[in-house]
Amino acid sequence: MRKAALWIAVGVAAVSLLVSRATSETNPASGFDRMKILVGTWTAIDPAGGPMTNTVRLVSNGTAIEEVFESGTKHQMVTLYSRDGDRLALVHLCEIGNQPRMETCAGVANSDTFEFFFTGATNLTNPEDLHMHHMLLHIVDKDHFDETWTIHANGKDEEHGTFHFIRKSS
Repeated sequence: MRKAALWIAVGVAAVSLLVSRATSETNPASGFDRMKILVGTWTAIDPAGGPMTNTVRLVSNGTAIEEVFESGTKHQMVTLYSRDGDRLALVHLCEIGNQPRMETCAGVANSDTFEFFFTGATNLTNPEDLHMHHMLLHIVDKDHFDETWTIHANGKDEEHGTFHFIRKSS
């Protein structure tokens, strides 16, 4: 009887340990959690020198972050960020009509800098056609962040612009 009770106790402890490890491995602090600080309305100057608004919000029951760039009525782009394991993924719904996908390297949980690398695109006939190819996002503090976008065309990468965002409201 004591042996059976001991084995049951060992089994319960083992199951508890496995459940605890599984929970901590699936819900660690993540780069996605860090990016939630960006929720709010931001302003910047676009590459042409005009005003730009950037609205960031949580969507899809908090599993994605939507960023909407607006610079006048004709210039609107949407970028969606989500977790992909211990990486961050984005899809950029570009005003030129293609949708590049990018992803960070693993292990960005405690970072203030997120470097996104091109992984593919929809609506891109040829990989050498014009498309956003790389993005570096840097959180300066709770009221400032920067994004540097790189464009790819004809076999070359070229910096498209760096945007310095200042919080307008939370």
